[in-house]
Amino acid sequence: MKNVLIVCTSNKTRSPLAMEIANSIAKRKNSPYCFKSAGIAIIGDKLDDNVITVLKEIGIETDYKPTHLSEYSIGSFDAIHVMSQRQKITLCSYYKNKNLDDKITVLGIPDPYYSGIDAYRKCRKQLSDFYEMYIK
Repeated sequence: MKNVLIVCTSNKTRSPLAMEIANSIAKRKNSPYCFKSAGIAIIGDKLDDNVITVLKEIGIETDYKPTHLSEYSIGSFDAIHVMSQRQKITLCSYYKNKNLDDKITVLGIPDPYYSGIDAYRKCRKQLSDFYEMYIK
C-alpha cells in the first residue's frame, strides 16, 4: 500500500476534495494507494458546502471532517501532496528533521473558496486530471 497525505491550509476545501477524488480513482483502478487529508490550520469542523456539492455531481458522497496535520505521523507517508509552494515551505519548516523535501509534490491548485461554484468545478477537474495520471 502506498500512503499519500494531501495537505492544504484549512482542510475543508482542496485537500479533502483531492482525497475523495484520489481514493475514488484508486478504487476504480484497483490500485494500492491510500490517500489521507490534513490541514495546517483547521478552521471550522465541516467541509465547505461547495465541496460536498461538486463531489455529489460526480457520484461521491462524503462525511469527512477536517483533520489537523498533527493527527498524523508525517514520516509514515510515502508521499505528500500540497496545493501551494507556501504549504511546502511550511511543512519543511515544521518537520525540519524529517527531510520531507523529496517527498512533497506541489500541485499548484488555487483555492476556490471565494470564487463560486464554477471555481470548485475547475478545481475538481484539475485534481481529477492530476490523480488520473498519478495513480497507476
